[in-house]
Amino acid sequence: MTLLFVRHGESTWNVEGRFQGQLDAPLSDLGVRQARALAQRIARESPPAAIVSSPLSRARRTAEIIGEACDIPVAVDGRLIEICHGVWQGLLETEVVRRWPALHKRWHDAPQSVAFPAGESLHDVKARFESFLSDALTMPAPLLICTHDVLVRLAVLWARREPLERFSELKTDNAAITEIAVERGEPRLIRQNDATHLDGLRSDVASQAL
Repeated sequence: MTLLFVRHGESTWNVEGRFQGQLDAPLSDLGVRQARALAQRIARESPPAAIVSSPLSRARRTAEIIGEACDIPVAVDGRLIEICHGVWQGLLETEVVRRWPALHKRWHDAPQSVAFPAGESLHDVKARFESFLSDALTMPAPLLICTHDVLVRLAVLWARREPLERFSELKTDNAAITEIAVERGEPRLIRQNDATHLDGLRSDVASQAL
């Protein structure tokens, strides 16, 4: 079975440097163009049999653009939603650093130990990701999964059989592809963070992972 994990295109809050979490920032104009480039590549090289998306509009719109290119409807699964950043959601990273300097540093240095105030931890997200996987492996393949930074990183850790302590070492660009093959229940990472289709459309803002 082939699982194609894609992160949504650039959002307006990626550009502004705000923590998004489960708030619903839409795609930016560049994000729409990224999604179209991604869709063209998917349709040309590896059209999926099914598409499932996070309910947030930045992911859902990315998935819909891919679905239009491949003539496939998009299903929505709430388990694919981004991590809830709690009280950080909607705030600029500069404000978070000012108000919660120790917690912000720990999120980068030891993310597996962080539970966001009024939000989630990586362990919470991992539990719902694993619940989703148990169903995903029974869906038509190839399956395209349109989701968020944290979920794609968790998928890579799952495929590599690595612990949450390695989370911060990973990078997931907007509109990039991560492909995982699953054979006899065992995952194998085929490609990671492939964004070669974004020639001239890359977002280099440091906040794109928020």
